[in-house]
Amino acid sequence: MKLIAVYVGIVIVGEFIAYGIGRAVENFSEPLSLTVFLALFFSVFFFGWKLAVRVA
Repeated sequence: MKLIAVYVGIVIVGEFIAYGIGRAVENFSEPLSLTVFLALFFSVFFFGWKLAVRVA
């Protein structure tokens, strides 16, 4: 249960960071911002799990 709680926390924080980076890229290039956001969005799930396993 602790592992899932840590994972959810990491994902929430990571998605907010991905959103912020996507919004920052949008100032320079709107089409590129979607690509950057989606890449970060899915990366958070993958690397978040690896990090949660190490933390928990």
